[in-house]
Amino acid sequence: PAAAPQPRRQLIQTAAAAAAAAAAGGVAPALAGGDTFNRMSGVLEPFTDVQKGFKLYKPVAWNQFEADPGVYDMKWVDLIEPFETVQVSTSPVSTATSISSLGELDEVGAKFAKSRDAQLVSSKSRDADGSLAYTFELKGDAYHEYLLLTINRGKLYRLSTVASNKRWSKREEMYKNVVLSFVPKGF
Repeated sequence: PAAAPQPRRQLIQTAAAAAAAAAAGGVAPALAGGDTFNRMSGVLEPFTDVQKGFKLYKPVAWNQFEADPGVYDMKWVDLIEPFETVQVSTSPVSTATSISSLGELDEVGAKFAKSRDAQLVSSKSRDADGSLAYTFELKGDAYHEYLLLTINRGKLYRLSTVASNKRWSKREEMYKNVVLSFVPKGF
C-alpha cells in the first residue's frame, strides 16, 4: 500500500525544519525513523567544542561542567533537578572506525540495557554527518535515558541524556532534539 500523502502544511514545516537545521551548521536533521531536529523555540542553543571534536544543541541555562577525566568530557545539569543531565564522554579506539564494529544495532542496545539493569525501549541508527550513530532509549527502575554512540577519528563518543521516570515526559522531547543535533565533528 502506498503511503498517504502529507498535508501541504506538514511538508512545508518539514522542509523549513530541515533548512533551519542545515543553516545551523550541518546539524543532522533526521533519524531513520523520520524524527527531525527542532530548536524548541530557544530551549536549546548551539555548542561546539573544537578541541574535543563534537557539536550539539545544549539546554539553555543549565550548569555546565568541563571534564571529569574518565567520567565525562562535558556535562550539563538542570539547575532545579540535578538528576537531569546531558553528558558527553569520549574514549580512544584503535581499531574500530564505525560503531557497527560493536555489533548489530539491537544487539548493542541489549548489551547496554543489561549493563545498566534497564529495559531497551527503542533503538535507531542515523548518519551523523558521515558517521554512523546508534541511539537507544533505555528505561530503568528510577530513570529514563537516551544514549547515543558513534565512532569518528579514533574516538568512541557517548552522549547520555537522563531524567527520572517521573519527569521523563517533560524532558523527552528536548532530549530527543539534543540527540538529533549531535555531530562528532567540532569544526
